[in-house]
Amino acid sequence: MRQLAFGIFLATATFAAHAADLAPANATYSVVRDGKVIGDAKYSLAANADGTWTLRSEMHGTSGVARLVGLDVREESTFRWNGGKVESLRYDYRQQATFKNTIKHIDFDRAGKQAHSRDGKSAFDYAIPADALDRTNLTLVLGAAAANGQRDLTLPVAGRDHLEPQHFLVKGEETISVPAGSFKTWRYERDDMPGKARSWYSPATGLLPVRFEKAQGDGSVIALELKQR
Repeated sequence: MRQLAFGIFLATATFAAHAADLAPANATYSVVRDGKVIGDAKYSLAANADGTWTLRSEMHGTSGVARLVGLDVREESTFRWNGGKVESLRYDYRQQATFKNTIKHIDFDRAGKQAHSRDGKSAFDYAIPADALDRTNLTLVLGAAAANGQRDLTLPVAGRDHLEPQHFLVKGEETISVPAGSFKTWRYERDDMPGKARSWYSPATGLLPVRFEKAQGDGSVIALELKQR
């Protein structure tokens, strides 16, 4: 399992354009696979003493196969934040289950403009631009884009062995219902890979999404739906 985005709003409508500010936050999500709840995910965003920020997520399987294999997924991203712009510093991923354990790590060498990636026993080094992101703080950048009224953006996301430019567009204005309630949202979709990822953001919930879904390699869809904040 992998981690874990018609009518366009005017800036004067639901989303008022403004510089996105970061504030400590906590949120709990239901993890849904093809319409069935399989777990819970908790997100926490906290400021560090040195001026950096850390976004953490923990997902635990509570039903079906996810519970049977004891699925536990943890991600952590440490970064600097400047008015909606991210400087990723470090990314860690750990997945534990009965039949498979996975550990991934990326160090962002800003001075050398390099990403140093480790995936199990494999190591990769590749060039990165100043605005390179990891896949966890990508979530916050999309939330900041919504807050700023930005509907079209391309983001450089660091992966296992290369940098991948990802293009996102607002494709819809929707009121959606999740366990936490009903929210009027913007729906971002990854335009360079149609059907790959969609995210829904609301000004009522800050920079974390109301809902996020991603297509998996086996054809299933994993979704996170806001449960509590």
